[in-house]
Parts: sequence; C-alpha cells; structure tokens
Amino acid sequence: MSTPANTLPASAVPRTPKELEREPLVLNKRSLGWLSDAIGGIAETKTPTWWWILFIPSVLLATFMFSLIFYLMTTGVGVWGLQIPVAWAWDITNFVFWIGIGHAGTLISAILFLLRQKWRTSINRAAEAMTIFAVMCAGIYPLIHIGRIWLGWWLLPLPNANSIWPQFRSPLLWDVFAVSTYFTVSLLFWYMGLIPDLGTMRDRAKSRIRKFAYGLFAMGWCGSNRHWRNYEKAYLLLAGLSTPLVLSVHSIVSFDFAVSQLPGWHTTIFPPYFVAGAIFSGFGMVLTLLIPLRSICKLEDVITVRHIELMCKVILGTGSIVGYAYGMEFF
Repeated sequence: MSTPANTLPASAVPRTPKELEREPLVLNKRSLGWLSDAIGGIAETKTPTWWWILFIPSVLLATFMFSLIFYLMTTGVGVWGLQIPVAWAWDITNFVFWIGIGHAGTLISAILFLLRQKWRTSINRAAEAMTIFAVMCAGIYPLIHIGRIWLGWWLLPLPNANSIWPQFRSPLLWDVFAVSTYFTVSLLFWYMGLIPDLGTMRDRAKSRIRKFAYGLFAMGWCGSNRHWRNYEKAYLLLAGLSTPLVLSVHSIVSFDFAVSQLPGWHTTIFPPYFVAGAIFSGFGMVLTLLIPLRSICKLEDVITVRHIELMCKVILGTGSIVGYAYGMEFF
C-alpha cells in the first residue's frame, strides 16, 4: 500500500536538482514588507544632497537649451548647417537619439510582460519613466526644426479657413503622428502600472497632502480581487497595443532617411536596423541609470546582477543586428 505524499518525511520528498533551481528575483529572501519599505522609503525621506548636486546643473543646462532655442527662433534654422542635400542636419541626430533611448521602457514593460518574463518587475518602472521623458525630449525637435514654432499646429490635420491639409506624404508628418501616438500609449501604460504602487504610497503617507495626492491618482485602488482582475485585463490590453507600436514607431522614424534619394540612405534595411538600434541604445541607457541607482539607493537585493546580465544579453543580441547592418554598407 502506497503512502500519501503529504505523510512522507522531508528527507524522502524529491528535491529539484541544484542546476535546475531558479535564481530568486529578490535576494536574501526579502519579504513584501521589506520591499515596500526599501522602495517607498526613497520617496518618503528627505531629498538627499547628491540629488541637489545633480539637479542644479541640470536646471542650468535646461536654461541654456531654451536660450539656444530662442536664438534659433530669432536667427533661423540655418545655424544648424541646413543645405542641400542635408535636410535636417543637427536636429535629426538629436531626434533619433532621444526617440531611440525612449523605446526600452515600453519594450521591457510590454513585450517582456507578454512573454511572462518576471525579471522585468525590478526595472520596468525606471525604464518606463525614462521612456516618458525621452519621448518628450524627442518631440521638441520636429517642432523647432520647422523654424517658425508658433505655426507648429499646421502639422495637425485641423480644419482651417484656407482649406489646406498637411502634406501626408512628408516623413515629418509621419513623425508627428508616430511620436504623439507612442507618447500617449506609453503614458497610459506607465500610469496603469503605477496604480497599485500609488495605492501603497497612499496607505503609507503620513501627511494629508500626500495622502490626498496619492489617493487622487490611485483612483480608489484597494487591492481587491475585482480591482486586480480589471487591472490585469487593462494592463494586458495596453501591452498588446504597445508591442506593435514600439516596433512601428522607430520604423517610421527610419523612413526619414529611407524614403530619400541619397545614396546609403535609400535602402530597405533601415526599418529593422533602426528598431534594433533603438532597443540597443535604450537598454544601454537603462543600465547607465540603474547601475549607479542600485548602489546609491541600496537596492542591490532588488536590482540584482542577474537582471544586469539579462539586459546585457539583449544588448548583445541587438548589437549584433546593428553590427550586421553596418557591415551591409560594404556590399
């Protein structure tokens, strides 16, 4: 007569081989309470000195940028070196840089969520926030490159007295629709993921102002089964929308080059090359931000070496694709 499994001694229960055991996502067997204290405490404590040391130069650089934009508006876009056949000059390099690093957040959150890669949970919030600010920076350049920023609304298909529509065959207009759509979906996706966190911060808040602010944006989140069920459906829907979007947006950005007649630009490899390059640069920027952050904020148990290794593998794969695209230029 066989013995039930629940009555067997612990030594008789077969164990998973050591080489097949999964590495924990959080080291040292940390509890959920410890995670809430470690991560929530960053926003609840007094602003550290190092933050002000980095913030003040950032404000000075931002002020310098707006003064240069004012100089551009009063002088003209010729200061960028615009000429035939240079269509965008200095502007296009900055636009592609910012929109490129803005893809990692949606990739980590959406595609890895659909593939059930749980290691994304330690890094997706920082990557999504990086995406929002990077796309905001990228959206500046199509606007200022037209020279007359106050006429930027002409890029939108709005009814007007002249009955003139935008030139839909222009790559500039494609960028406007692509970037605005990507920003909107990324913002919704970022905010949707923040709702449970905002509910936690609301419950931990000690002042009335913080409790009201967090409670307003948490929209009454209480963590019930009904809330989690609706949340997971909405999050899955946004992840499904974001996945093709993250692949299509940078393909449209590549058309700024690919639809031109310049030798070296007029090629069909540009869309996959730009997508791989965006993921490559985006993950590189995430590593640039998170490696110092895990040390400064004492998050070594949350952002582990395994997370860094997995991101480096993605960088290695996309970097190989970028290298292949560079090599194809010789043939």
